[in-house]
Amino acid sequence: MTKSRLEALTDGVVAIVLTVLVLDIKIPDPAGFQSLWNIRNTLLAYAISFIFVGVIWVNHHRVFQMADKINYRVVWANIFWLFWLTLCPSVTSWVGRNPGEFWPELSYVLVYTMWSFSFGILMRQVMKANEPDSHVVRVLSKDHRSALSMFINLCLIVGVFFVPMIGLFGRFFVSGIWILSYRKAESYFRHLVFYKHTKDE
Repeated sequence: MTKSRLEALTDGVVAIVLTVLVLDIKIPDPAGFQSLWNIRNTLLAYAISFIFVGVIWVNHHRVFQMADKINYRVVWANIFWLFWLTLCPSVTSWVGRNPGEFWPELSYVLVYTMWSFSFGILMRQVMKANEPDSHVVRVLSKDHRSALSMFINLCLIVGVFFVPMIGLFGRFFVSGIWILSYRKAESYFRHLVFYKHTKDE
């Protein structure tokens, strides 16, 4: 399978997921601000999920633009990642209709955690499919956001047991980590490490 064909499949699935997300929004009558206020939680869940899906899709695009080649391990890792992506509209709808409830919030966090986990697997397979000195390997090997995201996700899973709403807002925080390009993320990380090192000295 060619890299362009895999990207086309991913783009199609992402487009469908984003469409399904917005189809869950049912604006009630009568027309007015109160109607929008009544579905504020659904709109909030939609906005947070839309931002996260969009941000991660951009990073997926960046990685595959850098990659020189792929293999079937990459293909199956991508399909595994897409599986968790397709579950996002369902848990987003559930948490939007039941804000602050334990099981919807836990399901929301678990699905998005698995999506982050599978994205990390995909990145590792992309690195293995390319030469050790290739551009994509050099960039991804210096990026620590997958590990940081998984740490935050695990904290969110624990946090949901105490404050369910933390799951939804935590997802928004994770999105912020991935907005930066890989080059800027590496620059900030090196700056933080250097600052910590000099401070310790």
